[in-house]
Amino acid sequence: MQNIPPQVQAMLGQLESYQQQLQLVIQQKQKVQLELTEAKKALEEIEKVDDGATIYKTVGTLIVRTEKGKAVEELKEKVETLEVRLNALERQEKKLNEKLKELTAQIQSALRPTAG
Repeated sequence: MQNIPPQVQAMLGQLESYQQQLQLVIQQKQKVQLELTEAKKALEEIEKVDDGATIYKTVGTLIVRTEKGKAVEELKEKVETLEVRLNALERQEKKLNEKLKELTAQIQSALRPTAG
């Protein structure tokens, strides 16, 4: 195996770090997407229920009764919060992908034999 210059080794280390960060962001994004889908589905279902109907929600390990209006408002806030978080994660994912692409190009350029 050929010797890799220290500068390229440092870039490879940074590349690995970016890849790990990207993997974390992707995992977080998937989790938020799942929560968002569940919250939207719950909101859709609760809006079908009559106004006077008894609604229950989970609070930690308990199930408590609540009013429909309050439950709808809480779900709408949750959806809004999750959408903001999802957008932030998507921006972060895009930036990391750009950094990875740029760094990969730099590494390839540094390892390409120079024509002489």
